[in-house]
Amino acid sequence: MIIEIAKKEIRDALRNKLFLSILVLLLVLIIVSIVLGSYQVKIATDNYNSSISFLKSLGKAELPPMPNLNPISASKGFVNYIGMVGALLAIVLGNIAITKEHKNGTMRLILSRGVFRDTFLNGKLIGNLAILAFITVLMGIITFISLLAIGGAALTSNDVVRLPLFFGMSFLYMAFFTVLSMGIATVSTKGSRALLITVIIWLVLSFVFPQIGDTMDMDNQIPGGFFSSMGMSRDQETQVMQQFKFYETVRDSIEEMSPTKHYERISYALLNVKPGFETNTPWEVMGLKWINLLGLLAPSIAIWLLTYTAFLRREDIYQTN
Repeated sequence: MIIEIAKKEIRDALRNKLFLSILVLLLVLIIVSIVLGSYQVKIATDNYNSSISFLKSLGKAELPPMPNLNPISASKGFVNYIGMVGALLAIVLGNIAITKEHKNGTMRLILSRGVFRDTFLNGKLIGNLAILAFITVLMGIITFISLLAIGGAALTSNDVVRLPLFFGMSFLYMAFFTVLSMGIATVSTKGSRALLITVIIWLVLSFVFPQIGDTMDMDNQIPGGFFSSMGMSRDQETQVMQQFKFYETVRDSIEEMSPTKHYERISYALLNVKPGFETNTPWEVMGLKWINLLGLLAPSIAIWLLTYTAFLRREDIYQTN
């Protein structure tokens, strides 16, 4: 029964015009981003090969080594688009999963036909997660093909592992907003109100909290970094920050409440966009960034448990609008 409900959920989503419109927008943005990133890798490789050919024509024996082009960083634009359009897609997906049953008055009918509430809810979640997984896998395939066919990049074994892990984090990020949207729609009998509340929460978590954290960061007050402009060493910086320990704790706490920040931090580490993780294996990066992985998983699990509890206890949610 769970599988049948999941299949129905997939069919319903693929017939929803709003969901399809956002999906097309997301696919176009990501494909353009990946293709352009792959072309940048190709241009850098061609420039290096041209330089080597020129040096050889001059009879030079000592040739510069191939620079570290980091081809997987071509997916860094993926992070921004998933953070915005991908989250919005997940919100719409989760909202229509519940609100269409309220609007059509079919929830009570379905549950009166021997379908248990947990089966009904879990089937819808599995269907939505299957859609998100398909989108994520599709983007992963496009990325690999673009890097190999367009960029001509030679991916290392670490790159081959880092990219799927990165796309896995993208799936978890979108899954969080789907679960959040389903949860709010479950406890609300008005779909439009549930969608508005979810969008507001998304804006706060994805834009307001990160902006507060960045604004409160003392080192961001001056371009290039406050401590660097003052000529301070790392030890001196640490001593200064000890004087603002409570302030930094508050700032960090605000940022830790943002799943977008967790997604960005672990994604940029896996893609080597941020320096400091070049020598680590993909699994070492996951170990170092476990708090960010937990920041994506724990809220989704907690919200789903609360949604399940609310769904069992409330009877008025089965009333038609």
